[in-house]
Amino acid sequence: MNVRFEEQGTLCVVDLVGELVGESVDQVRRACLERVQAGVNNLILDLSETVLIDSCGLEALLDLADATTLRGGRCVIAAPDAGVRSVLEITRLHERMEIHPGVEQAARLVR
Repeated sequence: MNVRFEEQGTLCVVDLVGELVGESVDQVRRACLERVQAGVNNLILDLSETVLIDSCGLEALLDLADATTLRGGRCVIAAPDAGVRSVLEITRLHERMEIHPGVEQAARLVR
């Protein structure tokens, strides 16, 4: 899992590339939570290049959503591919988190 961060004030776009599974999830979660603790209120998780997500990855998404909500912010998902979107729907995570077609659309609504 490769992770890239683009911070814009209290907004951070997190580009997740590869598989959000198993042991790689803790590294991603920690890095995101460090940014939230440093003052980032809103996270946009760009899943356009995420090819697989497992239960650990889903749990991390929920943890990040909870952490941003506690700080008065939001954590949203942008551009999941069909496979990842299917997992989000099967697990009903799409009912707990906003899903946007792209990062730009999400950024306009999150700010």
